[in-house]
Amino acid sequence: MATSFFEKARAKVRNWPTLALPGIVAAAGLVVTLAGAVILENGREQRERLRFDAVVDQANDAVGNRLETYIAVLRAGAGLFAASDAVSADEFRAFADRIEIARRYPGIRGIGFSARIRPGEEAHRAAELAAEGVPSLPPREPDGELHAIIYLHPLDEANRRVLGFNMHGHPVRREAMNRARDTGMPALSGKVLLAQDAEAQNPQAGFLIYEPVYRGGVTPPTIEQRRERLEGFVYAPFRAGDLLSNVLPSARAVGLDYAVYDGKPSEASLLRQSPGAAPLTGGMAAMRLLRVGGRDWTIIYRARADHDRTSDRWLSLVFLGTGLLATVMISVATWRQVSARLAAEREVAARIAAEARQRLLLDELNHRVKNTLATVQSIAAQSLRHGEDVASVRATFEARLIALSHAHDLLTRDNWSGASLAELVGQELAPYGGANGERLAIAGEHVWLAPNTAVALGMAFHELATNAAKYGALSNEYGRVHVTWTVGPGAGPRPLRIVWREIGGPPVVKPERQGFGSRVIVGGLAHQLDGVVDLDFPPTGVVCTIAFTLPPIGADDEMMDLGSAA
Repeated sequence: MATSFFEKARAKVRNWPTLALPGIVAAAGLVVTLAGAVILENGREQRERLRFDAVVDQANDAVGNRLETYIAVLRAGAGLFAASDAVSADEFRAFADRIEIARRYPGIRGIGFSARIRPGEEAHRAAELAAEGVPSLPPREPDGELHAIIYLHPLDEANRRVLGFNMHGHPVRREAMNRARDTGMPALSGKVLLAQDAEAQNPQAGFLIYEPVYRGGVTPPTIEQRRERLEGFVYAPFRAGDLLSNVLPSARAVGLDYAVYDGKPSEASLLRQSPGAAPLTGGMAAMRLLRVGGRDWTIIYRARADHDRTSDRWLSLVFLGTGLLATVMISVATWRQVSARLAAEREVAARIAAEARQRLLLDELNHRVKNTLATVQSIAAQSLRHGEDVASVRATFEARLIALSHAHDLLTRDNWSGASLAELVGQELAPYGGANGERLAIAGEHVWLAPNTAVALGMAFHELATNAAKYGALSNEYGRVHVTWTVGPGAGPRPLRIVWREIGGPPVVKPERQGFGSRVIVGGLAHQLDGVVDLDFPPTGVVCTIAFTLPPIGADDEMMDLGSAA
């Protein structure tokens, strides 16, 4: 009975994926359904947000474009002064009538000229103002400056009251006037109470835009010259409420409230809030910065309850209900069919994996045997071709085979997954004093070489060491050999640069013909590594530079796994 119990337990453990799969399918279906509903809802909200932002941007652009239009009118007025040595009151009135301010530019309170009155000009300017009913000029400021509004149209009763007004004597206006004067550009003032509205019962917040006018009709190049040649300002006063209610009616029409602030939002900096708007809290909102005339406005938009919404709000609920129904149906079907299907799939997958691994092993073995035989054939042919007698041929051939075997030993030790560059160099130089002996120096960071690369470099190091022992730095008692390398950073393809440098040997003379060793080092190695090999023969000692690209980190993982399995 105990045995039967344990057998049943083992069977349940073995078959737990089959038994659990319907539950997994149900859980996955539920997750996918919920995720899909969330994605749909997020998509709907994003579409609504994009639509909201489009309306906000359209409204914001409308404000900016309107202010730029008014600035263009002021520039036209400045052009009138630039084109004439003296603009009379009639000429300025004709200009203002021609541009039809009230009809074409709603929201503007008027267009005027504030003159900078220099010492000696008081009588002339006082006469101009007296013609309009202004009894006297304002007093000069402590710094000697005197400005007065001499033209302002349309000349209604409110505008007539401010003729002769010295705007430069008020800090907010003065800051904008000085900024326009020094930059030569139009300047928007901060929030002010217009002089025209000083006696109004419910005055609106206002602001002004100033366009500087200079003597000579052009903007001087330096600040000092601009201050000295300033003649005055063509300017326009605005009631913020009149302007913005005219520019932003479309925002109200689509269910948006707005609030416009001079600078950072605060009660003191509020220029205009949409009429009848509740406090701007809750709901979808957006804040935009608008820079005009060297000054920033902050405009906050918020959707009201009657804001038009998209018509697909029900889609998420429909998707959720449909998804839950489909999950139940699929889970029931999976419960009936999953056992046989999973068993068949596992069997097929195991067979395909085994065949693929066997085919890969055979292909790799065939490739490596061919490469080794080709290398041995080339070594034999070259040794016989350049050998002087049987003994030298045999010695040369055996030495080169031993060098080849050393590289193969390193690869075999690590199941042909590759070899360490430092170990490979040390193995080839061991007969001459080992790595980092008195005559040998090896330095460089850890580099792991692919099998074919290790074999090719092993043969090259063998030829370099043999030539150094015969003719170079290792042929006397004082010579030294330095082998160094550097690797580029990163996890992708990395450049590797190896430098073999001989020091202190006999004077070097470049050989007249290229032997097998040189061909192995320069031609064959460059071809095998798909890199560049430079073998130089300066008198101080042979220098060989090998440069090629290492594969990305992890690119040989599949081969390492194959070697481990073998």
